[in-house]
Amino acid sequence: MTESASNGTAVLPPAQAQLPRMKHMPRTVALAYLTFGVLWIFFTDRALVWMHFPPETVLRMQTTKGWLFIFGSAAFIYLLLKRYERNARLATDRLLESQNQICRMNASLEHRVAARTLQLESANRELEAFAYAVSHDLRAPLRSMSGFSQIVFENAPPSLDEKNLDYLCRIRDASLRMSALIDDLLNLSRISRSEMTPRPTNLTQIATEAAATIRDRYPDREVELTIAPDMTVEGDTRLLRIAMENLLDNAWKYSAHADPARVTVGSQQVDRERVFFVRDNGIGFDMAYSGKLFGPFQRLHAESEFPGTGIGLVTVQRIIARHGGRIWAEAQPDRGATFYFTLGADAQ
Repeated sequence: MTESASNGTAVLPPAQAQLPRMKHMPRTVALAYLTFGVLWIFFTDRALVWMHFPPETVLRMQTTKGWLFIFGSAAFIYLLLKRYERNARLATDRLLESQNQICRMNASLEHRVAARTLQLESANRELEAFAYAVSHDLRAPLRSMSGFSQIVFENAPPSLDEKNLDYLCRIRDASLRMSALIDDLLNLSRISRSEMTPRPTNLTQIATEAAATIRDRYPDREVELTIAPDMTVEGDTRLLRIAMENLLDNAWKYSAHADPARVTVGSQQVDRERVFFVRDNGIGFDMAYSGKLFGPFQRLHAESEFPGTGIGLVTVQRIIARHGGRIWAEAQPDRGATFYFTLGADAQ
């Protein structure tokens, strides 16, 4: 059976180690036969000369010697080949045994991997169900907290000073932020559990509709938007709409200080793969921190300057992954950012 040495290198099984030697068998047999023949002729001829036989006897002895050489060499080659045959059979048996052991190990490994995969899938389902239940159950008390704090704020008596009014505002704002965070977590949980319905989809239209939603969300912002035409993909329209909304919301948000603000949605061919992108000329970020982009609740900028929950890009990454694609970003501080993504082999 193939094993691994302590340094990580494979140890050659005995059967496989013998197989290279079997390749040299014809050469070994030929050399052995030649050596046997040369030694036989040399020593027997010297023996006949040393014994001083008459010429007639020498002639008969030469004939006898030839027959003896034929029978002796045949016996010698037979024994030599039998030895190689036995070694070859042993090597084959060992090789078959090691292959059988490898097959048994692979079957056992596949069984363990399948079992572990089922355990992980079950754990993920339980974790998502737990997160969904907790988030769902938290929404009602948060609504109450936000609503009652708003009522208290609006009906505050004149004796309530500015400091206490500020506290009420903070309670209301914190409850609204937490409510938004819970909504994002619920959406993320739904995306992970929802069924996909892939079909030919116009990504240009999806991006246009998503951009209209984002414009309504930021009515005071003027953004120069460019969307490439005829971007057709194979994917789930609902999920892709959520992804584009999150990417465009990011671009709108982080280009708030640019004048004029520009956002571009397009695609390009890279090594026979269609790559889509959303680019802005906003604040950008340092690529040294790019590893934090797609982690939940990770932020590269202060919430006071750019509000958000830190769930948007995680949502986008999960949607792209469910489509068999990948997402990454390139940026420079104060020079904008570009988010690239692929959507599997069916994107055009």
